Amino acid sequence: MPSRSLDRWLRPRVVLPVLGVLLVAAVIASPGGNAGGDLDQRLTTYGTNPFGAKAQYDVLRRLGWTVTQRRSVFRAPLDSSVTYLLLDPPIDPSATEVSALLDAVRRGATLVVSPEAGSGLADSLRIRRSRYPQHFDVARSDSEAPSDRGTSLNAAAIGAREFSRTLVPVRTSEQDTAPVFPPATTTLVSVSTDSGHTAPAVMLRRLGNGAALVVADFEFLRNANVRDTTGMILAVRLLEEAGSGPPRRLDFDEYHQGFGESTTLLGVIGHALFETAAGRVGVQVSIACVVLLLVIGMRPILPRERQSIERRSPLEHVGALTLAYEQIHATRLATSRLLRGLRRRHPLGAGSLADDGYLTMLTQRVPVTGPDVAVLQRALTQQLPAADWVAVGSAIDHIERAITP
Repeated sequence: MPSRSLDRWLRPRVVLPVLGVLLVAAVIASPGGNAGGDLDQRLTTYGTNPFGAKAQYDVLRRLGWTVTQRRSVFRAPLDSSVTYLLLDPPIDPSATEVSALLDAVRRGATLVVSPEAGSGLADSLRIRRSRYPQHFDVARSDSEAPSDRGTSLNAAAIGAREFSRTLVPVRTSEQDTAPVFPPATTTLVSVSTDSGHTAPAVMLRRLGNGAALVVADFEFLRNANVRDTTGMILAVRLLEEAGSGPPRRLDFDEYHQGFGESTTLLGVIGHALFETAAGRVGVQVSIACVVLLLVIGMRPILPRERQSIERRSPLEHVGALTLAYEQIHATRLATSRLLRGLRRRHPLGAGSLADDGYLTMLTQRVPVTGPDVAVLQRALTQQLPAADWVAVGSAIDHIERAITP
């Protein structure tokens, strides 16, 4: 009875609907593929998700700027007529790159950056962003002199409202309890908390003939905030305030976002071989050597094949020696060869004794071999006819049987 009830519940028309319901429930309850931890949150102009800056790149290009995406490191000397944008990269520029950037700024370039505490740019500019994010409201936007441009910047900043950090000066030492911002620094956007505390969010620092635009938070540049145009308007107003209006070229740093061309082994090898003078010389020398080898290796006449002499097999070799010994009647030589084999198999401690000494020792050790030893001694000294020489083989066989019973 229990088996019948179990078979009834295991029928396909019952099991399949239950499995379908479980599958639908699993799909509904599973987390979405666009979970926050799975999205790329880098502020890169290649990013098309809500956290990227692809929209900013496209809009600035449509507005008349010449925009480029840098995929290589900053090497001195850099172009001084360019605005370099480092949008909070996950990889900090090296000290050499920071030196090249600031040298270009002093010669007339513009730098847009959000320096993290402890980075080389923060130490060089003496300005860093705050460590702990809070919620701030835009209080005001100032410029060096009140103007329509300052009023439009103030309106754009209030419309964006995407600041969660502030800018603070870099302390020169641990004992410095009242650090101040460096000279020639202008606050463009200020924010305030509910308690009334006011702090700068965007500052412009003049360096030589250029300027560095220091921003506390680049959230207004993300695709999600550019969509409603508030972040886009603030970005344009800040570039205009920094003197980076069209037709100045905007160079977005993508190398430190992880899109460098020389980060792979093949890229480094290709750069060394084809983009440096020594590499190009090495490639040309290698090609010339290959051509020289091809020219030397080519033959106008086909080479003649070498004739190989086929070696005899061991049995054929024995047959050939037998025929040769028979033709010259070499009975003494054949006897010495047979005796050598006997001595190798049964040395008897003779060592370096001559064949006569070995035979004498053999007679003393095994007296029954006396007649056979006499046959061998006679064959070693005299040339025997073929009929008599056959007795030598019999003597060798009898000696071996006597030594090893």
